[in-house]
Amino acid sequence: MTGFWVRGASMRLLDLVLAIATVVSAAPPALADTSSRAASRPEAHVGGERSVAEDELGDDALLAGVVSLYEAGKYSQCAADLGALLQGEARRRLRDRDVLENARIYYAACLIGSGNAAAADEPLRDAIRANMQMKPPDSLVFPAPVIDRFLRVRQSLYEEIKRAEELRVNAARKAAEQQVARERSESARVAALEELAGRESIVVKNRRWIGFVPFGVGQFQNGDDGLGWLFLTSEAALGATALTAIAMQSRLDLEASRLHNPANNAVLRTWHSLVVVSSYTWLGVAAAGILQAELAFVPEVREERKRVLPDTLLRKKAQVSLEPNFAAGPDSLFLGVSGRF
Repeated sequence: MTGFWVRGASMRLLDLVLAIATVVSAAPPALADTSSRAASRPEAHVGGERSVAEDELGDDALLAGVVSLYEAGKYSQCAADLGALLQGEARRRLRDRDVLENARIYYAACLIGSGNAAAADEPLRDAIRANMQMKPPDSLVFPAPVIDRFLRVRQSLYEEIKRAEELRVNAARKAAEQQVARERSESARVAALEELAGRESIVVKNRRWIGFVPFGVGQFQNGDDGLGWLFLTSEAALGATALTAIAMQSRLDLEASRLHNPANNAVLRTWHSLVVVSSYTWLGVAAAGILQAELAFVPEVREERKRVLPDTLLRKKAQVSLEPNFAAGPDSLFLGVSGRF
């Protein structure tokens, strides 16, 4: 097993030694002394426990400290520390999602490096379940056994990953449908607001003298359009009948006087009777209309008018324009249409 981990170990060890030398040379005496005291106390990392200073570090810094053990080939200590970070007390666990994913991969790598490959499946499963779209570990950082183990674990979770992907797709589709429904509802609401804002209500003061005008004018003023049309049509019909009868009576009267034809007297009397009946009927209907308009007089009525809204308050409507395209060459002819939306 150790043969898989020799690759690049000398380079990592050299880089680690150079980094430690740089930090120690740049550190103040007090810090160097603290580091030496911490190194002389093995209980600082026994059982995966962390000191108070480590509790104040972020997840990235904590993982970086353990990764240095992995790069130095101390796989057992690396596995113990990562186990404490992943499975220890709740207040000391890693919480950052990306850091957790990397920590689980390193944990599996340290378990495999320490000879406990079977235990590496659990952190790999946790990493894959947390990110179903997770890619295999970087082959430049992790050796082939870690990548092979990851692929086997992911294959064993194929059905679970498939179900999770279906659930994700269904959730995304449902979210898209809900978004479309919200947009339609919002569009309908805005259209209703535009319709409401595009109308204004005004109060019109009525005048009593208008009620004395025939042909349903008083009813129209009071807002009673039904009665207004009734009086208008009936009075117009009676007035037209009376005028027609008067015209026919006048014509027949002239002919009777010119021709001295007594035979027209009967017809003349008929038209005269029609003039009288239609005229008095018109007067009666007009009087009834005037009386009804005065008795049902409404001092004021409320009317709605169209209001022109500014362009800044109106929804922008899609504009479509089409333009023909024509091009001719020595041996070709092109005719098309381009659109702008």
